Amino acid sequence: MTFSVGDIIRDVEDGDCYFEGQVTEIEKNEVTKYRLLKIVWSGEEDKDCKDLNTIIEPRWWYITKK
Repeated sequence: MTFSVGDIIRDVEDGDCYFEGQVTEIEKNEVTKYRLLKIVWSGEEDKDCKDLNTIIEPRWWYITKK
């Protein structure tokens, strides 16, 4: 899968827990940073996390395009 700056991605822990964000940095076709737009835990959105709208590095098992 090829990623580009601006893509909306999911940084997935498992099927119902993931972070969703907009890619801000790529190295060798790997997402290295993204702006965190949404957090979903066990199928429920966490709207109160202090990390929302900040630039973070990938944290989970794999990344997919939304």
